[in-house]
Amino acid sequence: MRFLQLFSGVDTVPVLLELHRANHLWDRNPERRLYPGTPHAAMTDITVRYMPEEQLTLEARRFEHRNMFWPAWHELPALRPMIFALMHRVAAVELGSILITKLPSGGRILPHSDAGSWAPEFYNCKCHITLDGSALVSCEGEMCRLDTGTIWTFDNLLTHSVECVGDSDRVSCIVSMRCE
Repeated sequence: MRFLQLFSGVDTVPVLLELHRANHLWDRNPERRLYPGTPHAAMTDITVRYMPEEQLTLEARRFEHRNMFWPAWHELPALRPMIFALMHRVAAVELGSILITKLPSGGRILPHSDAGSWAPEFYNCKCHITLDGSALVSCEGEMCRLDTGTIWTFDNLLTHSVECVGDSDRVSCIVSMRCE
């Protein structure tokens, strides 16, 4: 079993309302979807927590760093109870990055592995909060449907891909944490 559901029935409307009001946050740092060969070309995102922005380069992402809250954290306060409840649920000892991604209907994040960089291996628990829409996620040949209001985890060091299914965009909050 590659997928584990951690929560269902999560009320995502408060975060969606804040995202609607803060539309300017989308795609402020598009490097993740623009570099040659990226599997993430079809999506846009909001960086909520990551390495300091002034240090951010594609090369720097691969090496050890600590994360800090970006301005989006302050514009999206409804995320806080979700994040802290999730950290409690998985017994996290450190919060890593927080990224909100939007994949249009029919869009795909191509097969890839997050192995080989420092952060995905140090922050060894990555959870996906589906804020809106639905996606089919494939991980090493196993499929799982992630629907609005659910939180799932799977090993992102394995080869995985995402396809937005349905008529609406899939909006997901990806939370990286360190668990012992």
